[in-house]
Amino acid sequence: MFPRTIQPKNIGKDCKAAIPASQLTEEQLIKIFRRFDTNEDGLLSKEEVKRAYNMLGKSFPGVRAWWALHVGDENGDGYISQKEFNKLVKKNYLT
Repeated sequence: MFPRTIQPKNIGKDCKAAIPASQLTEEQLIKIFRRFDTNEDGLLSKEEVKRAYNMLGKSFPGVRAWWALHVGDENGDGYISQKEFNKLVKKNYLT
């Protein structure tokens, strides 16, 4: 059997390869954060993170969202701020 190829949701087959997280600029991180901050409050809730993982075609988006909050919510408010998001991305915790 050949391995099955999975194409993430909402991403075209002609899309270029992903940029490693360590090479993302501050401006790119802000744009990514704002794309998933659907209520525009400057914070990512568990539901917004879950929706982001789902849009990217990741398996177990609920578990991944829980993990992201568990690891990234430094101040314990139940949300991921822009600063916390940047740290998570740079450490590759959001894969």
